[in-house]
Amino acid sequence: MGFQVVETGPTERRLEIEVPAERVGAEFERVFRSVSSSARVRGFRPGRVPRPVLQRLFGEEVRARAAESLVREAVAKALVESELPVVSAPEIDLGEFDEHAALHFSARFEIRPEVPEVDLEGLAVARTDATVSAEDVDRVLERLRDRHAELVSIEGRKELARGDFATIRIEVLDGGKPVEILSRPSATVEVGAGHLPPEVDERLSLVRVDDSFSVEAPAPEGAPPEISGRILSWTVAVLSIAEKRMPLLDDEFARDHGECATLAELRTRVEDSLREDGDRRADAAVRDALLDTLLARVSLELPPSLVRERTAALLEDFRLQLAIQGMRFTSPAHEDEAREKLQPRAEREVKAGLVLDRVVQQLDLAVDDETITTEIERLAASAARRGGEIRQHYAEASARAALATRMLRARALETLVARAGITLGVSATTTE
Repeated sequence: MGFQVVETGPTERRLEIEVPAERVGAEFERVFRSVSSSARVRGFRPGRVPRPVLQRLFGEEVRARAAESLVREAVAKALVESELPVVSAPEIDLGEFDEHAALHFSARFEIRPEVPEVDLEGLAVARTDATVSAEDVDRVLERLRDRHAELVSIEGRKELARGDFATIRIEVLDGGKPVEILSRPSATVEVGAGHLPPEVDERLSLVRVDDSFSVEAPAPEGAPPEISGRILSWTVAVLSIAEKRMPLLDDEFARDHGECATLAELRTRVEDSLREDGDRRADAAVRDALLDTLLARVSLELPPSLVRERTAALLEDFRLQLAIQGMRFTSPAHEDEAREKLQPRAEREVKAGLVLDRVVQQLDLAVDDETITTEIERLAASAARRGGEIRQHYAEASARAALATRMLRARALETLVARAGITLGVSATTTE
């Protein structure tokens, strides 16, 4: 077998492959024998069917099976010998194929691009340390109070007012057709809080319990493309109203909801938590800024298959997030829109991986089996009941290798952060 590598682009190669006629003929013979041994042809015993009969009855099947086997074998051998860093399945152009002649075909692949040496000198980023004020702590405590507030039915009043919590039934129509994604048999909303279209919210504050009303209002922001911008018919029935009662912020609240003996202790814990969160976000911002600097220093054409693969993974993550919130893509157009918005992020992540892998080489970083095993155990421990699944997943060599790659990329970035010049600043708050 012979082959030639043809460069067809920065991230693409074509293998021109020739399989000798002798090998082609031998493969046809093997497939014919296999077909003959299992073929059921009237008048002939299995394994005794004449070749011309097999050719007439199973010629196309034999040709297809022989071609698949020969191409698979030849491509695998050529990839091993050429050492091409392929990142996509091959696109095969088979051309003419005859059992009495050599097989000539081409296989096109996308390859991992060669990343030039990355300039690691003069890296500098700004790190903004957030301050924690008393007002920041107060806001967190108010949110904690709000989470533990109770909704208490309002007795003796039927008129709705802003700040009330109304349980309502919502029916939304588009040209007389129900819009299920916006309709609700029962939902509790705060009157005047802006959770409904303004036209609906305004009318809601003017009605009474057991009343209903209808208004024309546009589809809300973020609605599926098929109804985005359309004027819809909203019918709302008020079922009941309630008010929110907040618990007192005192030592008892700290014990019941903050696992602290006193309110002062709870405030200290909240302050420490805000400061730690601010530090984590500041560290993450430094890493992102440093990575942006690295990426700006490297010009690189990305293999489309890697971008498509990463975009698909991000889209699946987004789909799961929607499912958790009880939502879903309502049309192919909606899904295409999400895919288009995710593609720039996918491109950045693919480029970042390629550049960091090059940095790993330049820094001569490595990770041993013991360190990888320790990380797997950490992941399993953090997954609690799913720890066994985590260990089983990383028992696969490919999964273990992928984890090692992620660990090395993270180590490379942390090494560069430690080397970089960091300028410090202070922001006004940690809560935004």
